[in-house]
Amino acid sequence: MSKASSCSVLLVSFAALLVGCSGGMTSPNQPVRPNMVQASLTIHDNPPTGVTVLSFDIDVTGAELQPSETGTQPVSMLSEPEDIELEHLQTESALLASRSVPTGTYSSLMVSFANPRMTIQNQTPNTLMLGSQSCLTQQICEFDPKLNQSSVTVQGSPFPITLTMNSPVVLKMDFNVDASVQPGDLSITPTVSLVQVPTTNSTGQQDEEDVEVVGTITSLGQTTFNVQSGMNGPSFTIATDSNTQFDFGTSCSTANFSCLKVGQIVAVEAKMQPDGSPLLAFAVKLFQPPNQISFAGSITSVSSGGTSFQIVLFDEEAFGGEMGSFSMGSPLTINLATPTAFSVDTGGFMLPSGLSFMSPADLMAGQKVRLHPTGLPSGMPPNVTVTVDQVQLEPSPITGTITAINTGSNPETFTLGNLPAFFQNAKIMSIQVDVLSNTRFETEEDHMVSGLSSFKIGDTVSVRGLLFNTMATPTMGAEKVVNRSMSSGTDD
Repeated sequence: MSKASSCSVLLVSFAALLVGCSGGMTSPNQPVRPNMVQASLTIHDNPPTGVTVLSFDIDVTGAELQPSETGTQPVSMLSEPEDIELEHLQTESALLASRSVPTGTYSSLMVSFANPRMTIQNQTPNTLMLGSQSCLTQQICEFDPKLNQSSVTVQGSPFPITLTMNSPVVLKMDFNVDASVQPGDLSITPTVSLVQVPTTNSTGQQDEEDVEVVGTITSLGQTTFNVQSGMNGPSFTIATDSNTQFDFGTSCSTANFSCLKVGQIVAVEAKMQPDGSPLLAFAVKLFQPPNQISFAGSITSVSSGGTSFQIVLFDEEAFGGEMGSFSMGSPLTINLATPTAFSVDTGGFMLPSGLSFMSPADLMAGQKVRLHPTGLPSGMPPNVTVTVDQVQLEPSPITGTITAINTGSNPETFTLGNLPAFFQNAKIMSIQVDVLSNTRFETEEDHMVSGLSSFKIGDTVSVRGLLFNTMATPTMGAEKVVNRSMSSGTDD
């Protein structure tokens, strides 16, 4: 494999909320009854290494806590299957569920999966046979890999876990994409691990898990709103307060709750609260106004003339309806109209001087972009072409190894090497990462750390930020840096 990938799949906070990668809460305001405790689940990706996995999608069909007491029935966490896309979750967690479960001692967690779907780039010198489908060298191919086993039981540390009233517990499950994808036929043997995330920090204050929700606003309250994730995913109640930041670009200058409208597609970064109350948003970004079409994807290659490029589709929900039906991970060829407007979604981050995204010359593999089409797509999969007149640069995740650190520069920087083969194939061997004034540094368990001084050469990190095609070495302005050194779990 050409990336080292694992997706953190479970956050269980005992008072019991279950939420999925697509982002909805099944019972967002469920009260905790006597002898019950709140449990929550999140999922995120911890990136693979070899054939490059550009998109990995799988259904989580069940998650059951097994009581230690003999004869006691397992406790189901999921009320319905959740469709999870893992590759975009390298620096984020997505909430799978949260619900009340009985107090007591639990010995294991069994998680069930179905319907894996992958988009890969074949960077071997040979044609790959993916079932009855052939994938030529350097070709980007969509396929449905074989699922070798449908469930995994996680036991050992952190189990056994004893749940008591008013003592929320948070579990984070990591789905290791790299270890799950088998060599040869690229079939899937799910490999997961589990860690317990403390619900209080070193100062004794309540620690809250950060999660990402992308979906359509279905209703508005005074300071809350409901979001339905994906096309038919679960619905979340999102709370806001005076600290919530609203990023609606030029479409809403007030940058507050009044910018929200039913029908908008928004991306919400929120804190999951162990007591089962609504997710508290700390950032809300407009993805798409009502009745307007846009879609996002990751650039896989750019033509020599810069007039076209290829992407792997990221958000299928914004590309449906009149634009046709395309699945997450679909490869598309993008042609640039004359003229095409280029812009940057800074998200409130102050970028260093010298970083620009103003023309086709600024495009590069690995960037995530949001696009506005001028008309309907042409062609049939996998040879679909779309012409666009707007290209907006958005934050993208990259995982690699720190090969150099410069704390004496302004801004501070570090070099990211050992990049996925996807970058190496594009002759990109390293990326300079600029530390911004509000860059967030975290551990795998979502604890904040002091800054670049907490990292060292050789650390494997996932970085989210805006990627620029600068002259010597590509540069990323880091919004978030996550140390991938995660406590080990056990899988069977």
